[in-house]
Amino acid sequence: MKKLKVLIVDDELPLRQELRMFPWEDCDAILIGEASNGEEALRICAEVCVPDVVITDITMPIMDGIALIRELKKRYPIVQIVLLTCHSEFQYAQEALRLGALEYILKAAIDDGELKQVLDKGRLAIKRERKSLDSEKAEKRQLQEALFGKLLHQQQLNNADWKAFELDGRSAYQLIRFIVDVPDTLYLTIKHRVQCLFSELEASHSDRLTWLSVRKQEYFVIFIVQDWDKEPVINTIEDVISRLNAMISGAERPHEYTHAVQAVISEPFAKGEELVHSIDGTTAWIEALFYDSLEGNKVHSGLPHPLNPITDTHVKEISEMLRKSAWSADSLLACLKTEFFNWCVIQRIQPVQLKQRILGWLVEWLKLQGDAELINPTITNLMAVRSLPQMMDSLITAIVKVESERSQSRSEIRSALQWIRDNLKQPLSLPIIAEQVGLSPQYVSRLFREETGVSVTQYITQLRMEKAMELLKQTNMKIYEIAEEVGIPSYRYFTVMFRNWTGVPPTDYKRNT
Repeated sequence: MKKLKVLIVDDELPLRQELRMFPWEDCDAILIGEASNGEEALRICAEVCVPDVVITDITMPIMDGIALIRELKKRYPIVQIVLLTCHSEFQYAQEALRLGALEYILKAAIDDGELKQVLDKGRLAIKRERKSLDSEKAEKRQLQEALFGKLLHQQQLNNADWKAFELDGRSAYQLIRFIVDVPDTLYLTIKHRVQCLFSELEASHSDRLTWLSVRKQEYFVIFIVQDWDKEPVINTIEDVISRLNAMISGAERPHEYTHAVQAVISEPFAKGEELVHSIDGTTAWIEALFYDSLEGNKVHSGLPHPLNPITDTHVKEISEMLRKSAWSADSLLACLKTEFFNWCVIQRIQPVQLKQRILGWLVEWLKLQGDAELINPTITNLMAVRSLPQMMDSLITAIVKVESERSQSRSEIRSALQWIRDNLKQPLSLPIIAEQVGLSPQYVSRLFREETGVSVTQYITQLRMEKAMELLKQTNMKIYEIAEEVGIPSYRYFTVMFRNWTGVPPTDYKRNT
Protein backbone atom coordinates (compact mmCIF):
# COMPACT_ATOMS: atom_id res chain seq x y z
CA MET A 1 0.00 0.00 0.00
CA LYS A 2 0.93 3.64 -0.39
CA LYS A 3 1.38 5.85 2.63
CA LEU A 4 -1.72 6.03 4.80
CA LYS A 5 -3.55 9.34 4.34
CA VAL A 6 -4.73 10.62 7.73
CA LEU A 7 -7.31 13.31 8.51
CA ILE A 8 -7.68 14.78 12.05
CA VAL A 9 -11.11 16.04 13.15
CA ASP A 10 -11.37 17.82 16.54
CA ASP A 11 -12.67 21.19 17.67
CA GLU A 12 -9.84 21.57 20.23
CA LEU A 13 -6.88 23.32 18.62
CA PRO A 14 -4.29 22.17 21.25
CA LEU A 15 -5.15 18.54 20.57
CA ARG A 16 -4.84 19.05 16.80
CA GLN A 17 -1.48 20.73 17.36
CA GLU A 18 -0.31 17.78 19.48
CA LEU A 19 -1.32 15.27 16.79
CA ARG A 20 0.26 17.46 14.14
CA MET A 21 3.62 16.84 15.84
CA PHE A 22 3.22 13.05 15.72
CA PRO A 23 5.94 11.34 13.58
CA TRP A 24 3.57 10.25 10.80
CA GLU A 25 6.38 9.50 8.33
CA ASP A 26 7.86 6.93 10.74
CA CYS A 27 4.52 5.09 10.57
CA ASP A 28 4.45 5.18 6.78
CA ALA A 29 1.63 7.73 6.91
CA ILE A 30 0.99 11.32 5.91
CA LEU A 31 -1.25 13.97 7.47
CA ILE A 32 -3.46 15.38 4.69
CA GLY A 33 -5.48 17.89 6.73
CA GLU A 34 -7.36 19.00 9.83
CA ALA A 35 -11.00 19.86 10.50
CA SER A 36 -12.83 21.29 13.50
CA ASN A 37 -16.16 19.51 12.88
CA GLY A 38 -17.80 16.78 10.82
CA GLU A 39 -19.08 19.03 8.03
CA GLU A 40 -15.62 20.48 7.43
CA ALA A 41 -14.16 16.96 7.39
CA LEU A 42 -16.66 15.81 4.73
CA ARG A 43 -15.84 18.87 2.64
CA ILE A 44 -12.13 17.98 2.76
CA CYS A 45 -12.96 14.42 1.70
CA ALA A 46 -15.00 15.65 -1.25
CA GLU A 47 -12.84 18.53 -2.45
CA VAL A 48 -9.27 17.68 -1.41
CA CYS A 49 -8.66 13.99 -0.86
CA VAL A 50 -10.37 10.93 0.56
CA PRO A 51 -8.31 9.81 3.59
CA ASP A 52 -7.53 6.24 4.56
CA VAL A 53 -7.84 6.95 8.30
CA VAL A 54 -9.94 9.60 10.08
CA ILE A 55 -9.02 10.35 13.70
CA THR A 56 -12.04 12.13 15.13
CA ASP A 57 -13.45 13.53 18.34
CA ILE A 58 -17.01 12.56 19.30
CA THR A 59 -18.36 15.77 20.80
CA MET A 60 -18.08 18.63 18.27
CA PRO A 61 -20.29 21.51 17.09
CA ILE A 62 -22.26 21.56 13.79
CA MET A 63 -21.72 17.83 13.11
CA ASP A 64 -20.52 15.50 15.85
CA GLY A 65 -18.41 12.37 15.52
CA ILE A 66 -21.34 9.91 15.46
CA ALA A 67 -23.01 11.73 12.54
CA LEU A 68 -19.63 11.95 10.79
CA ILE A 69 -19.09 8.20 11.13
CA ARG A 70 -22.48 7.49 9.59
CA GLU A 71 -21.72 9.72 6.59
CA LEU A 72 -18.18 8.41 6.12
CA LYS A 73 -19.33 4.78 6.14
CA LYS A 74 -22.08 5.59 3.67
CA ARG A 75 -19.87 7.55 1.27
CA TYR A 76 -16.43 5.98 1.80
CA PRO A 77 -16.90 2.46 3.23
CA ILE A 78 -13.18 1.60 3.27
CA VAL A 79 -12.15 4.62 5.36
CA GLN A 80 -11.04 3.54 8.84
CA ILE A 81 -12.20 5.67 11.75
CA VAL A 82 -10.34 6.07 15.06
CA LEU A 83 -12.16 7.80 17.94
CA LEU A 84 -10.69 10.28 20.36
CA THR A 85 -12.77 9.99 23.52
CA CYS A 86 -12.98 10.92 27.20
CA HIS A 87 -14.03 8.56 29.99
CA SER A 88 -17.45 10.18 30.09
CA GLU A 89 -18.02 9.43 26.40
CA PHE A 90 -17.71 5.63 26.54
CA GLN A 91 -21.37 5.11 25.69
CA TYR A 92 -20.86 7.16 22.51
CA ALA A 93 -17.68 5.22 21.76
CA GLN A 94 -19.64 1.96 21.94
CA GLU A 95 -22.20 3.38 19.50
CA ALA A 96 -19.39 4.45 17.18
CA LEU A 97 -17.81 0.99 17.25
CA ARG A 98 -21.20 -0.50 16.44
CA LEU A 99 -21.41 1.82 13.41
CA GLY A 100 -18.06 0.57 12.14
CA ALA A 101 -15.32 2.58 13.84
CA LEU A 102 -11.99 0.75 14.03
CA GLU A 103 -10.75 1.69 17.52
CA TYR A 104 -10.85 4.39 20.19
CA ILE A 105 -8.05 6.21 22.04
CA LEU A 106 -8.32 8.13 25.28
CA LYS A 107 -7.57 11.81 24.78
CA ALA A 108 -5.89 12.10 28.17
CA ALA A 109 -3.38 9.37 27.43
CA ILE A 110 -2.43 9.54 23.74
CA ASP A 111 0.68 7.43 23.34
CA ASP A 112 2.85 7.36 20.21
CA GLY A 113 3.19 3.58 20.38
CA GLU A 114 -0.52 3.06 20.80
CA LEU A 115 -1.30 5.36 17.86
CA LYS A 116 1.23 3.50 15.70
CA GLN A 117 -0.45 0.19 16.57
CA VAL A 118 -3.83 1.66 15.62
CA LEU A 119 -2.45 2.81 12.25
CA ASP A 120 -1.03 -0.67 11.58
CA LYS A 121 -4.42 -2.14 12.48
CA GLY A 122 -6.05 0.31 10.10
CA ARG A 123 -3.67 -0.65 7.30
CA LEU A 124 -4.57 -4.34 7.67
CA ALA A 125 -8.28 -3.54 7.83
CA ILE A 126 -8.06 -1.47 4.64
CA LYS A 127 -6.32 -4.30 2.78
CA ARG A 128 -8.89 -6.80 3.97
CA GLU A 129 -11.90 -4.62 3.19
CA ARG A 130 -10.49 -3.49 -0.15
CA LYS A 131 -10.05 -7.10 -1.24
CA SER A 132 -13.59 -7.92 -0.17
CA LEU A 133 -14.98 -4.79 -1.76
CA ASP A 134 -13.09 -5.38 -5.02
CA SER A 135 -14.55 -8.88 -5.24
CA GLU A 136 -18.03 -7.60 -4.50
CA LYS A 137 -17.61 -4.74 -6.97
CA ALA A 138 -16.39 -7.09 -9.71
CA GLU A 139 -19.46 -9.30 -9.27
CA LYS A 140 -21.77 -6.28 -9.30
CA ARG A 141 -20.05 -4.82 -12.36
CA GLN A 142 -20.35 -8.13 -14.20
CA LEU A 143 -24.10 -8.25 -13.51
CA GLN A 144 -24.60 -4.61 -14.47
CA GLU A 145 -22.65 -5.09 -17.71
CA ALA A 146 -24.82 -8.06 -18.68
CA LEU A 147 -28.00 -6.09 -18.00
CA PHE A 148 -26.65 -2.99 -19.75
CA GLY A 149 -25.88 -5.15 -22.77
CA LYS A 150 -29.57 -6.11 -22.90
CA LEU A 151 -30.55 -2.44 -22.85
CA LEU A 152 -28.17 -1.72 -25.73
CA HIS A 153 -29.97 -4.44 -27.70
CA GLN A 154 -33.32 -2.86 -26.75
CA GLN A 155 -34.40 -5.74 -24.52
CA GLN A 156 -36.73 -5.22 -21.57
CA LEU A 157 -35.59 -5.60 -17.93
CA ASN A 158 -37.77 -6.71 -15.05
CA ASN A 159 -38.01 -4.92 -11.70
CA ALA A 160 -35.42 -7.20 -10.07
CA ASP A 161 -32.93 -6.45 -12.86
CA TRP A 162 -33.37 -2.69 -12.47
CA LYS A 163 -32.44 -2.92 -8.78
CA ALA A 164 -28.92 -3.95 -9.81
CA PHE A 165 -28.29 -0.41 -11.11
CA GLU A 166 -29.18 1.05 -7.70
CA LEU A 167 -31.08 4.03 -9.17
CA ASP A 168 -32.99 5.44 -6.21
CA GLY A 169 -35.45 7.50 -8.29
CA ARG A 170 -34.58 10.65 -6.35
CA SER A 171 -31.01 11.41 -7.37
CA ALA A 172 -30.15 12.83 -10.78
CA TYR A 173 -27.78 10.75 -12.90
CA GLN A 174 -26.01 11.16 -16.21
CA LEU A 175 -24.54 8.65 -18.63
CA ILE A 176 -21.19 9.22 -20.34
CA ARG A 177 -20.31 7.08 -23.33
CA PHE A 178 -16.59 6.98 -24.16
CA ILE A 179 -15.73 5.80 -27.69
CA VAL A 180 -12.16 4.60 -28.27
CA ASP A 181 -11.65 4.61 -32.05
CA VAL A 182 -8.49 2.61 -32.76
CA PRO A 183 -7.74 -0.68 -34.58
CA ASP A 184 -8.42 -3.87 -32.63
CA THR A 185 -4.74 -4.75 -32.37
CA LEU A 186 -3.86 -1.41 -30.83
CA TYR A 187 -6.86 -1.53 -28.51
CA LEU A 188 -5.87 -4.95 -27.17
CA THR A 189 -2.42 -3.56 -26.41
CA ILE A 190 -3.80 -0.86 -24.13
CA LYS A 191 -7.07 -2.44 -22.93
CA HIS A 192 -5.85 -3.28 -19.42
CA ARG A 193 -4.36 0.19 -18.93
CA VAL A 194 -7.59 1.81 -20.11
CA GLN A 195 -9.65 -0.18 -17.62
CA CYS A 196 -7.20 0.67 -14.84
CA LEU A 197 -7.74 4.35 -15.64
CA PHE A 198 -11.51 3.99 -15.30
CA SER A 199 -11.06 2.06 -12.06
CA GLU A 200 -8.87 4.89 -10.78
CA LEU A 201 -11.58 7.39 -11.74
CA GLU A 202 -14.20 5.31 -9.95
CA ALA A 203 -12.05 5.04 -6.83
CA SER A 204 -11.68 8.83 -6.72
CA HIS A 205 -15.47 9.26 -6.80
CA SER A 206 -16.65 6.00 -5.26
CA ASP A 207 -19.86 7.50 -3.93
CA ARG A 208 -20.83 9.10 -7.23
CA LEU A 209 -19.57 7.05 -10.13
CA THR A 210 -19.42 3.57 -11.64
CA TRP A 211 -18.05 2.42 -15.00
CA LEU A 212 -19.02 -0.46 -17.29
CA SER A 213 -17.30 -2.14 -20.22
CA VAL A 214 -20.09 -3.56 -22.37
CA ARG A 215 -18.90 -3.25 -25.96
CA LYS A 216 -15.43 -3.47 -27.43
CA GLN A 217 -13.80 -0.03 -27.47
CA GLU A 218 -16.74 1.58 -25.64
CA TYR A 219 -17.02 2.46 -21.94
CA PHE A 220 -20.10 3.67 -20.09
CA VAL A 221 -19.89 5.78 -16.94
CA ILE A 222 -22.95 6.45 -14.76
CA PHE A 223 -22.51 9.23 -12.21
CA ILE A 224 -24.64 11.19 -9.77
CA VAL A 225 -25.08 14.80 -10.85
CA GLN A 226 -26.11 16.25 -7.50
CA ASP A 227 -23.66 18.79 -6.12
CA TRP A 228 -21.56 18.52 -9.28
CA ASP A 229 -21.21 21.71 -11.25
CA LYS A 230 -21.22 21.21 -15.01
CA GLU A 231 -17.78 22.72 -15.58
CA PRO A 232 -15.87 20.41 -13.17
CA VAL A 233 -17.65 17.41 -14.70
CA ILE A 234 -16.61 18.44 -18.23
CA ASN A 235 -13.07 19.09 -16.99
CA THR A 236 -12.96 15.60 -15.45
CA ILE A 237 -14.18 14.01 -18.70
CA GLU A 238 -11.71 15.98 -20.81
CA ASP A 239 -8.90 14.96 -18.45
CA VAL A 240 -9.85 11.29 -18.90
CA ILE A 241 -9.95 11.75 -22.69
CA SER A 242 -6.55 13.45 -22.70
CA ARG A 243 -5.03 10.66 -20.62
CA LEU A 244 -6.57 8.00 -22.86
CA ASN A 245 -5.33 9.73 -26.01
CA ALA A 246 -1.84 10.06 -24.50
CA MET A 247 -1.94 6.36 -23.62
CA ILE A 248 -2.98 5.43 -27.17
CA SER A 249 -0.54 7.71 -28.97
CA GLY A 250 2.27 6.39 -26.80
CA ALA A 251 1.51 2.80 -27.79
CA GLU A 252 1.83 2.96 -31.57
CA ARG A 253 1.88 5.44 -34.47
CA PRO A 254 1.23 8.54 -32.36
CA HIS A 255 0.61 10.79 -35.38
CA GLU A 256 -2.49 8.75 -36.32
CA TYR A 257 -4.30 8.39 -33.01
CA THR A 258 -3.76 11.60 -31.07
CA HIS A 259 -7.54 12.28 -31.07
CA ALA A 260 -8.93 8.75 -30.94
CA VAL A 261 -11.28 9.18 -27.96
CA GLN A 262 -14.64 10.97 -27.92
CA ALA A 263 -17.29 11.19 -25.19
CA VAL A 264 -21.05 11.73 -25.31
CA ILE A 265 -23.01 12.96 -22.25
CA SER A 266 -26.69 12.14 -21.87
CA GLU A 267 -29.42 14.29 -20.43
CA PRO A 268 -29.97 13.80 -16.65
CA PHE A 269 -32.22 10.90 -15.64
CA ALA A 270 -33.53 9.41 -12.40
CA LYS A 271 -35.35 6.17 -13.25
CA GLY A 272 -34.68 3.06 -15.26
CA GLU A 273 -36.89 3.90 -18.20
CA GLU A 274 -35.16 7.27 -18.42
CA LEU A 275 -31.81 5.47 -18.59
CA VAL A 276 -33.12 3.72 -21.73
CA HIS A 277 -33.76 7.12 -23.34
CA SER A 278 -30.28 8.28 -22.31
CA ILE A 279 -28.74 5.22 -23.99
CA ASP A 280 -30.71 5.95 -27.16
CA GLY A 281 -29.57 9.58 -27.06
CA THR A 282 -25.90 8.63 -26.88
CA THR A 283 -26.38 5.96 -29.55
CA ALA A 284 -27.59 8.65 -31.97
CA TRP A 285 -24.11 10.19 -31.73
CA ILE A 286 -22.27 7.02 -32.74
CA GLU A 287 -23.12 7.44 -36.43
CA ALA A 288 -22.99 11.25 -36.24
CA LEU A 289 -19.38 11.09 -35.00
CA PHE A 290 -18.52 9.67 -38.42
CA TYR A 291 -18.60 13.36 -39.38
CA ASP A 292 -18.55 15.26 -36.08
CA SER A 293 -15.31 13.71 -34.84
CA LEU A 294 -13.68 16.09 -37.35
CA GLU A 295 -14.48 19.00 -35.06
CA GLY A 296 -12.29 20.08 -32.18
CA ASN A 297 -14.88 19.03 -29.58
CA LYS A 298 -14.01 15.97 -27.53
CA VAL A 299 -17.19 16.00 -25.45
CA HIS A 300 -20.64 16.00 -27.08
CA SER A 301 -24.10 16.49 -25.59
CA GLY A 302 -27.64 17.16 -26.71
CA LEU A 303 -28.77 15.93 -30.12
CA PRO A 304 -26.40 15.69 -33.12
CA HIS A 305 -27.14 17.26 -36.49
CA PRO A 306 -29.36 14.85 -38.44
CA LEU A 307 -28.00 12.39 -40.98
CA ASN A 308 -29.58 12.04 -44.42
CA PRO A 309 -30.57 8.90 -46.32
CA ILE A 310 -28.84 8.53 -49.66
CA THR A 311 -30.92 9.58 -52.66
CA ASP A 312 -30.72 9.09 -56.42
CA THR A 313 -29.39 12.64 -56.65
CA HIS A 314 -26.62 11.79 -54.20
CA VAL A 315 -25.72 8.67 -56.18
CA LYS A 316 -25.60 10.67 -59.41
CA GLU A 317 -23.39 13.37 -57.87
CA ILE A 318 -20.98 10.79 -56.41
CA SER A 319 -20.71 8.94 -59.72
CA GLU A 320 -20.13 12.17 -61.63
CA MET A 321 -17.39 13.41 -59.27
CA LEU A 322 -15.48 10.14 -59.34
CA ARG A 323 -15.95 9.56 -63.06
CA LYS A 324 -14.65 13.00 -63.99
CA SER A 325 -11.52 12.50 -61.89
CA ALA A 326 -10.82 8.89 -62.89
CA TRP A 327 -8.59 9.78 -65.85
CA SER A 328 -5.53 9.49 -63.62
CA ALA A 329 -4.66 8.38 -60.13
CA ASP A 330 -3.47 11.86 -59.20
CA SER A 331 -6.74 13.53 -60.17
CA LEU A 332 -8.73 10.79 -58.43
CA LEU A 333 -6.74 11.20 -55.21
CA ALA A 334 -7.10 14.98 -55.39
CA CYS A 335 -10.87 14.62 -55.79
CA LEU A 336 -11.17 12.29 -52.78
CA LYS A 337 -9.10 14.57 -50.57
CA THR A 338 -10.89 17.80 -51.46
CA GLU A 339 -14.09 17.91 -53.55
CA PHE A 340 -15.52 14.56 -52.47
CA PHE A 341 -14.45 14.94 -48.83
CA ASN A 342 -16.08 18.37 -48.55
CA TRP A 343 -19.21 17.11 -50.30
CA CYS A 344 -19.55 14.31 -47.72
CA VAL A 345 -19.18 16.76 -44.82
CA ILE A 346 -21.99 18.91 -46.20
CA GLN A 347 -24.38 16.10 -47.22
CA ARG A 348 -24.00 14.00 -44.02
CA ILE A 349 -25.24 10.81 -45.65
CA GLN A 350 -25.88 7.92 -43.28
CA PRO A 351 -22.42 6.30 -42.94
CA VAL A 352 -23.48 2.73 -43.76
CA GLN A 353 -25.21 3.85 -46.96
CA LEU A 354 -22.27 6.05 -47.94
CA LYS A 355 -19.78 3.25 -47.35
CA GLN A 356 -21.90 0.77 -49.34
CA ARG A 357 -22.10 3.16 -52.29
CA ILE A 358 -18.38 3.95 -52.25
CA LEU A 359 -17.58 0.27 -51.84
CA GLY A 360 -19.58 -0.54 -54.98
CA TRP A 361 -17.67 2.09 -56.93
CA LEU A 362 -14.30 0.93 -55.59
CA VAL A 363 -14.95 -2.73 -56.44
CA GLU A 364 -15.76 -1.79 -60.04
CA TRP A 365 -12.72 0.46 -60.21
CA LEU A 366 -10.45 -2.30 -58.91
CA LYS A 367 -11.86 -4.75 -61.45
CA LEU A 368 -11.24 -2.24 -64.20
CA GLN A 369 -7.64 -1.85 -63.05
CA GLY A 370 -7.17 -5.61 -63.03
CA ASP A 371 -6.64 -5.78 -59.25
CA ALA A 372 -9.51 -8.05 -58.21
CA GLU A 373 -7.34 -9.64 -55.50
CA LEU A 374 -7.59 -6.38 -53.52
CA ILE A 375 -11.39 -6.51 -53.36
CA ASN A 376 -11.84 -8.69 -50.26
CA PRO A 377 -9.33 -6.90 -47.98
CA THR A 378 -10.64 -3.55 -49.22
CA ILE A 379 -14.22 -4.52 -48.33
CA THR A 380 -13.10 -5.53 -44.84
CA ASN A 381 -11.15 -2.33 -44.27
CA LEU A 382 -13.78 0.00 -45.65
CA MET A 383 -16.74 -1.41 -43.71
CA ALA A 384 -14.75 -1.27 -40.44
CA VAL A 385 -13.99 2.46 -40.59
CA ARG A 386 -15.76 4.69 -38.05
CA SER A 387 -15.04 8.17 -39.40
CA LEU A 388 -14.92 10.02 -42.70
CA PRO A 389 -11.11 10.53 -42.55
CA GLN A 390 -10.67 6.79 -41.98
CA MET A 391 -12.86 6.05 -45.00
CA MET A 392 -10.76 8.39 -47.13
CA ASP A 393 -7.56 6.78 -45.85
CA SER A 394 -8.92 3.35 -46.81
CA LEU A 395 -9.81 4.51 -50.32
CA ILE A 396 -6.52 6.32 -50.83
CA THR A 397 -4.54 3.31 -49.56
CA ALA A 398 -6.24 1.03 -52.11
CA ILE A 399 -5.68 3.47 -54.98
CA VAL A 400 -2.05 4.12 -54.06
CA LYS A 401 -1.41 0.37 -53.84
CA VAL A 402 -2.85 -0.16 -57.31
CA GLU A 403 -0.78 2.68 -58.71
CA SER A 404 2.33 1.41 -56.98
CA GLU A 405 1.89 -2.01 -58.54
CA ARG A 406 1.06 -0.41 -61.86
CA SER A 407 4.25 1.64 -61.79
CA GLN A 408 6.15 -1.64 -61.72
CA SER A 409 4.39 -2.95 -64.87
CA ARG A 410 6.00 -3.21 -68.29
CA SER A 411 7.08 0.19 -69.59
CA GLU A 412 5.80 -0.71 -73.07
CA ILE A 413 2.23 -1.10 -71.75
CA ARG A 414 2.46 2.16 -69.84
CA SER A 415 3.56 3.81 -73.09
CA ALA A 416 0.68 2.16 -74.95
CA LEU A 417 -1.89 3.41 -72.40
CA GLN A 418 -0.58 6.96 -72.62
CA TRP A 419 -0.44 6.86 -76.44
CA ILE A 420 -4.08 5.68 -76.60
CA ARG A 421 -5.22 8.53 -74.31
CA ASP A 422 -3.27 11.09 -76.36
CA ASN A 423 -4.55 9.83 -79.73
CA LEU A 424 -8.13 8.90 -78.92
CA LYS A 425 -9.40 10.99 -81.88
CA GLN A 426 -7.30 8.99 -84.36
CA PRO A 427 -8.08 5.55 -85.83
CA LEU A 428 -6.83 3.00 -83.29
CA SER A 429 -6.19 -0.72 -83.60
CA LEU A 430 -4.03 -3.35 -81.99
CA PRO A 431 -1.48 -3.44 -84.88
CA ILE A 432 -1.14 0.38 -84.84
CA ILE A 433 -0.56 0.40 -81.07
CA ALA A 434 1.88 -2.54 -81.24
CA GLU A 435 3.89 -0.65 -83.86
CA GLN A 436 4.08 2.41 -81.62
CA VAL A 437 5.66 0.42 -78.75
CA GLY A 438 7.83 -1.84 -80.89
CA LEU A 439 6.24 -5.20 -80.02
CA SER A 440 4.20 -7.77 -81.88
CA PRO A 441 0.39 -7.42 -81.78
CA GLN A 442 0.02 -10.82 -80.10
CA TYR A 443 2.50 -9.95 -77.36
CA VAL A 444 0.94 -6.51 -76.76
CA SER A 445 -2.52 -8.11 -76.55
CA ARG A 446 -1.39 -10.58 -73.87
CA LEU A 447 0.58 -8.03 -71.81
CA PHE A 448 -2.19 -5.44 -72.08
CA ARG A 449 -4.81 -7.83 -70.64
CA GLU A 450 -2.41 -8.96 -67.89
CA GLU A 451 -1.70 -5.38 -66.86
CA THR A 452 -5.19 -3.84 -67.19
CA GLY A 453 -7.62 -6.77 -66.93
CA VAL A 454 -9.34 -5.79 -70.21
CA SER A 455 -8.54 -6.11 -73.91
CA VAL A 456 -7.15 -3.26 -76.01
CA THR A 457 -10.49 -2.89 -77.80
CA GLN A 458 -12.47 -2.79 -74.52
CA TYR A 459 -10.13 -0.16 -73.09
CA ILE A 460 -10.39 2.06 -76.20
CA THR A 461 -14.19 1.75 -76.22
CA GLN A 462 -14.42 2.68 -72.55
CA LEU A 463 -12.29 5.81 -72.99
CA ARG A 464 -14.23 6.88 -76.09
CA MET A 465 -17.65 6.42 -74.45
CA GLU A 466 -16.63 8.23 -71.26
CA LYS A 467 -15.22 11.08 -73.32
CA ALA A 468 -18.44 11.22 -75.36
CA MET A 469 -20.58 11.32 -72.22
CA GLU A 470 -18.50 14.19 -70.89
CA LEU A 471 -18.81 16.18 -74.14
CA LEU A 472 -22.58 15.58 -74.30
CA LYS A 473 -22.96 16.99 -70.79
CA GLN A 474 -20.57 19.89 -70.93
CA THR A 475 -20.66 21.20 -74.53
CA ASN A 476 -23.14 22.19 -77.24
CA MET A 477 -21.36 20.11 -79.87
CA LYS A 478 -23.55 18.19 -82.30
CA ILE A 479 -23.68 14.42 -82.14
CA TYR A 480 -21.67 13.90 -85.32
CA GLU A 481 -19.02 16.36 -84.07
CA ILE A 482 -18.68 14.41 -80.83
CA ALA A 483 -18.43 11.17 -82.77
CA GLU A 484 -15.51 12.57 -84.76
CA GLU A 485 -13.90 14.01 -81.61
CA VAL A 486 -13.75 10.58 -79.95
CA GLY A 487 -12.45 8.80 -83.06
CA ILE A 488 -15.68 7.27 -84.47
CA PRO A 489 -16.45 9.26 -87.62
CA SER A 490 -19.47 7.10 -88.53
CA TYR A 491 -22.53 8.76 -86.95
CA ARG A 492 -24.60 5.55 -87.23
CA TYR A 493 -21.87 3.34 -85.73
CA PHE A 494 -21.26 5.84 -82.91
CA THR A 495 -24.99 5.94 -82.08
CA VAL A 496 -25.23 2.13 -81.91
CA MET A 497 -22.07 1.86 -79.78
CA PHE A 498 -23.23 4.64 -77.40
CA ARG A 499 -26.65 2.98 -76.96
CA ASN A 500 -25.00 -0.37 -76.20
CA TRP A 501 -22.72 1.29 -73.64
CA THR A 502 -25.22 3.55 -71.82
CA GLY A 503 -28.62 2.03 -72.64
CA VAL A 504 -29.91 5.22 -74.32
CA PRO A 505 -29.20 7.03 -77.60
CA PRO A 506 -26.85 10.06 -77.45
CA THR A 507 -29.75 12.49 -78.08
CA ASP A 508 -31.72 11.18 -75.08
CA TYR A 509 -28.62 11.19 -72.89
CA LYS A 510 -27.93 14.84 -73.76
CA ARG A 511 -31.57 15.83 -73.20
CA ASN A 512 -31.69 14.24 -69.72
CA THR A 513 -28.41 15.63 -68.35
